[in-house]
Amino acid sequence: MKNIVLFIALLLFAFSVNALDNISIGFTNDYKDVYHLSLIIFTPDGKIQTRVSNLNPDQVKSYSLPVNTEIFIADWKQEAFAMKGNDIKSTGVKPYIVVKDSDAIE
Repeated sequence: MKNIVLFIALLLFAFSVNALDNISIGFTNDYKDVYHLSLIIFTPDGKIQTRVSNLNPDQVKSYSLPVNTEIFIADWKQEAFAMKGNDIKSTGVKPYIVVKDSDAIE
């Protein structure tokens, strides 16, 4: 997880996207190399999603997620652990981002 801080200059922007209290969050890569982004997402309704993609330089990936969603930015070991159906929370790691109402721009 220590490499996560190094991973990208994380651009976090949030704004309200609809009346369902979803918040838009984006990740961008400002390095010259492709960055492998692995997100493990826990939504408040109990659903778990793993989103894995490569970010090209200056590319932005945006997601619309409900308030109180927990986002873990996973390293390759955590990604492999989660992809086997395991719960990353069981390892004691804390979410990197928790989507809040206050993140919305009105």
